[in-house]
Amino acid sequence: MTKVRLIIFLTFLLSLFLVPTVAFTQDDMMGDVLAEGLLNPRNFTFDADGNIYVAESGIGGSQLTVNGDPFGASSQISMIDADGNASVVVSGLISYREGSSLGASDVAVTDESIWVLLGETSDFTIPFTHALVEISRETGRIQTWVDLLELELMEDPDGNPNQQSNPTDMEVLEDGTVLIANAGCNCLMAWSADAGLSVAVVWDFENDNPVPTAIDVGPDGDIYVGFLTGFPFPEGGARIERWSDGELVQTYEGLTAVTGLVVTDDGTIYASELGVFDQGWGPGRVVMVSEDGVTPVMEDLIQPFGLAQAPDGTVAVAVGTTGADDGMIIALPMMN
Repeated sequence: MTKVRLIIFLTFLLSLFLVPTVAFTQDDMMGDVLAEGLLNPRNFTFDADGNIYVAESGIGGSQLTVNGDPFGASSQISMIDADGNASVVVSGLISYREGSSLGASDVAVTDESIWVLLGETSDFTIPFTHALVEISRETGRIQTWVDLLELELMEDPDGNPNQQSNPTDMEVLEDGTVLIANAGCNCLMAWSADAGLSVAVVWDFENDNPVPTAIDVGPDGDIYVGFLTGFPFPEGGARIERWSDGELVQTYEGLTAVTGLVVTDDGTIYASELGVFDQGWGPGRVVMVSEDGVTPVMEDLIQPFGLAQAPDGTVAVAVGTTGADDGMIIALPMMN
């Protein structure tokens, strides 16, 4: 890892630890609580029946990496039904570090499988990390394993020798291709059973260092990518890009530290902004994004991350995503 890149990366990790842990209430969030008591929830999805599947990155553990960082098996995939009842459907996933732990970062479900996106660790010898995994819903066994680190180590897509592969969000296309926003290599990866793993788009880290963190596919089939940006995470310095048929067709600017993105059935774009950074992260928010600019929808949120739309049209956001065990999923207010 280059010295400059190392300083930026360590500063980002430290900044996440500086976020205060807050106990949320429904009144604080201004929306219905759909799930609570989550272990650092990141991205989530709804199935056709309205059940929520959420990737919880966990709270680390008692084991130590070769560098002395704590890790354990506290990351998991939970399912919350329409009545608010929660159950763990995939357990024992690696959770790396305490506080702002990295573990499972996204989940997608089919009738047969649960697809899980596993995040990074600094110790590459820890198995069951840096990967896209398909797990059988019937047996709980692994059906498909896609290593997302080897491509970075062998090809270094963005030309930055940082040896990082930090998959944060994924989207499954109609043809079965999985697109993966990878913040570590500043790239968008694509995987299919026939073609394997490749880099679809890569962004230059040496200029504005966009850092892709979120992805969604709109009702028109266009691909939307949201960006965190690198340190010092300038206010208004982030963006969302819209891609159509492999070409960049539109850029929505004026955003700050985008961590989540959803394009609803009617084409409305929502983004979650982690917060404004000043010696630590301040409150975040959810905004609507259009050609006319950015419109706040919910403000004063603590570490908002993933966004998703339910079958009934409700849009929800995960909050409390770098704390302990007080993460929540809350519904956004209905917009006229």
